[in-house]
Amino acid sequence: MREKMGFVEKWLVLSLVGVICAMISFQGVMAEEKFPEKPIKIIVGFSAGGTVDLGSRMLGSLVSEDLGQPVIVVNKPGAASTIAGAEVAASNPDGYTLLSSPGLVVTLTPFFTKVKYDPLNSFEPLMSAWGFPYAICVRQDAPWKSFKELIEWARKNPGQLSVSTPGAGTPQHVAFEWISKSENIQYKHVPYPGGLPAATALLGGHVTAHFGSGSHLPFLDSGQFRMLATYSPEREPKYPDIPTIAELGYAVPDTRAHLLAAPKGVPEPTLKILESAFSKAASHDAFKAFLKQVLLAPEYKNREQMKALVNAEYKAWDELITKLDLKTK
Repeated sequence: MREKMGFVEKWLVLSLVGVICAMISFQGVMAEEKFPEKPIKIIVGFSAGGTVDLGSRMLGSLVSEDLGQPVIVVNKPGAASTIAGAEVAASNPDGYTLLSSPGLVVTLTPFFTKVKYDPLNSFEPLMSAWGFPYAICVRQDAPWKSFKELIEWARKNPGQLSVSTPGAGTPQHVAFEWISKSENIQYKHVPYPGGLPAATALLGGHVTAHFGSGSHLPFLDSGQFRMLATYSPEREPKYPDIPTIAELGYAVPDTRAHLLAAPKGVPEPTLKILESAFSKAASHDAFKAFLKQVLLAPEYKNREQMKALVNAEYKAWDELITKLDLKTK
């Protein structure tokens, strides 16, 4: 009798365990289907009012309408977005905390700054909503009409060429280091804590040229700057006569993509909901009009494209920075 009761008891226990597991699994699926059930937070590594902040807020407002939950932008400026990156990487991987940043926060900055995350394994890229418009400019009253003329002048006047950028370790800085090495010229890098002061330095005649990522555009529109080269995959439609630095023969990674990412470990159903909602927002007419207004390039990339891009750019920058012996960490 005891043996029979033991068998029955074991059967009942196993059956109960099976039911409990099924209930937990069902509840998990239901929770994923209900996502989101509370506000979604986007961490931006820059102060309020900049292009990344404004773009993130515009996307957030459209996603909020779609998903029925508030999307809140929280600004955590400092250390080239790595503070924001570290906070997102350490957050609960439930889909409620996202990072909006230039892609260089994972592909380039970690080579120059010690970061509290693994660039390739701490995040799940969701998409890119735009591209940053990098370009090399001089003042309108400067004598150089082309980038080639600027380089020839620099060759004849060693050390006289000075170039302002938004900081050391930025794509502009590393790209111009490669240009100077390729051309065997001497130049002075003048880093500033942001694009606007770097552009203002050129306007005031404190540097010879400015390598910007959008800060130069108002001065181009006002006729105060002259663009000599762009740092983009293709020529800018608004400036079809201006060559890209790739066309000029300088092989540097194209790292101008925006990055929207979640921390690693977010459930796949939740990632799909987020990707779908933000993709719809990026294709919305209101968002396209916004990008045009703030002079950002509409360059959408989906999850798979961004994963491939992040890995390819990281590898390319690693190789280039090693050649230039610029690693500082």
